[in-house]
Parts: sequence; C-alpha cells; structure tokens
Amino acid sequence: MKIPLIYDEKDPKWILLVKLLKIFDSRKTHQLLSKNGLTPLKRSVNILKVVMVTLFFDLDVSYVVSELNRNKELKKQLGICEVFSAEQVSEFLSRHSEEYWCEFTIKLLNSLNFKNTRGIRAIIVDGTDVQIDLNWFGRRISKKKLEKKPYKWGYSSSKGFYIGLKLTLALDCRTMQPLAMLLHEGSPNDAKIFDEIMDELKKRRIIRKGDKLFFDKGYFSKNNYQTAIVKYETAVLIFPKGKNPLRKVFDNISYPLECFTGENKKKDLYRTLAQKSKEMMGKWKSYKGVRSKIEDFNKILKQALSLRKIHHYTKESIYKKTYLNVLLAGLITSCGFRTKKEIQRLTEM
Repeated sequence: MKIPLIYDEKDPKWILLVKLLKIFDSRKTHQLLSKNGLTPLKRSVNILKVVMVTLFFDLDVSYVVSELNRNKELKKQLGICEVFSAEQVSEFLSRHSEEYWCEFTIKLLNSLNFKNTRGIRAIIVDGTDVQIDLNWFGRRISKKKLEKKPYKWGYSSSKGFYIGLKLTLALDCRTMQPLAMLLHEGSPNDAKIFDEIMDELKKRRIIRKGDKLFFDKGYFSKNNYQTAIVKYETAVLIFPKGKNPLRKVFDNISYPLECFTGENKKKDLYRTLAQKSKEMMGKWKSYKGVRSKIEDFNKILKQALSLRKIHHYTKESIYKKTYLNVLLAGLITSCGFRTKKEIQRLTEM
C-alpha cells in the first residue's frame, strides 16, 4: 500500500523538493521552455513539476495525480496551479522524442548557476547499469527473445548479470554537473565505446584546451590513449588495470606522418599532451577522489531517485525516464548536494 503524500514544512526531503520545483518558475527556465517549443508555458511548467514529483518519490504518475487532486494544500505548497490526468502527462512526454529530452536535460542544466567553472576543468566519465524490472529468475529469457527489444543482457561487476542498458555519463568533477550522456543496450565493453564518448564531448564543445579527462579502468587501452592525444588533442587519465602500465602505453604512441613536416608544429603539442597524461598516470592513486565523484552521482540516481530498476519496456519510455532522472539528479547537485555526507543524508531521507 502506498503512503499518502502529506507535505511537511519541517521535513528536509519536502524542503528540497520545493526548492527544486522553484527552478521551473525562474525566468531562465521559462525562456528555455518557450525556446524549445514547450508551450503553453504555464501548462508545461505544471506538467514538468508533476513529473519531477513522481521521479523524486519513485511513484506512478497516476498515483501522484490522484494525490494532488485530493489535496489542494499540497498543490499550493508545490506551486502546481492545475493538475492533469495521467494520460495528459504521458501525452505531453510523448510529444517529443527521447533525443529531444536528452538535449533538453543538458540545456536546462547548462542554464543553471552552477559553481564557477572557469580555468582548467576536470571531467570524469564512467558508465552505470540501468536495469529493467523483468522477473528473469521465474522464466528463462534468452538473447533471441530480446533481439527486438531496446534492452539486452548485460553484466556489471557489482550487480552481476542483468537485463537493461548502460548509461555513460560525463560529469564536471567540481560541480557534479552532467555534461553529456549516452545510452547503449546491454553492457558493451567500455574500451570499445571510448571513441564514441569522446566524439560526443567534442561535438558538444565540452572539451576545452587544458581540461583533464578521467576515465574508469574499463576504458584502459593503449589505443584509447593514442586516440585521446592525437585525434582529440587532450590529456587523459584512464585508471590502469595492472601494474607499471607507463612503459606499455607511452613508449608506443605513434604520431601522424604530417607531424614530421617542417611547417607542422603539432608534434610538440602531442608530446606535451602525452607528457601530461604520463604524469597523471604516474600518480593515478591520488586521483581516486575524482573517480568517487561519479559514484556519488550514481548513488543519487539509484538510491535517492528512481533509477534502481525501471518499470518501462519501450525504447521511448526507458530513455525518457533515464534522461529525466539525470535532469533531476543534476538539479539536486545544483542545489549544493555534492559531498559524500550530504548525498548519504539525501539517500536516507
């Protein structure tokens, strides 16, 4: 039995929710909604608030709508002027594709006043499992049965085998702002999708000269270091799998032939980037705190919000729910929940 939604002005969780929903009342957000075709504006704001409430408490849309219709005081405290039916909320979300909601998430988070990010920025990239709530213990689900599904069998070192997708996130280490995200069916090898992730970061103009990029050990490969330095012209640290990887990686980096022409000065740039990467690799243990930042963000997604297991089974609904969860988690970190202590307190609310 689901508990009723009863607003408590002294409850930290309700205080945080009200603070998050006020972001949708700001002028910047209204301008962004109008620019991206989410009109009528008042209706769009109210529906987005209803969606955020469902994700925040991990509840069904129909249940949240019924609670809001039943409790006028709750609507007032959450700043929701009118409530729609569950069908109208679904129609609003289905009006745009999953790619649209991915772009909307990144644009809205970029419009927020995150902490100053001038100067050299540290970007951490890692993947996490997104599990679909299927009872595969009760019946055998083969790979063949999942051929036409938007999810596949995958494996996580912490969770074991699962059915679902892999979410790859790029975060600003200082502010924990999501900068880019990709979804893949099942759990493809991290090293094989390294180039795709780097291409996404370059396409969004996220990578800036002098930025430091950190990848989990699953992405470790000599070829990936070569790609980062020569193709994307960035210094990168991919956490090593074994001992003494320096010679294995940096003694075998090759440069394009055009670098050796008299007028081409890129060889010096590549050598500088390789040296920076080598220096970071030499003291990779001191960067474990950077690695833990993205684990903290995933903890918000899985334990504080509703991404532990998804009760959706079409590509559109799965992708949209994942992107909107990332949006809500980003809104939470924009409100100052960034330290391990604060995130732990959030998961226990």
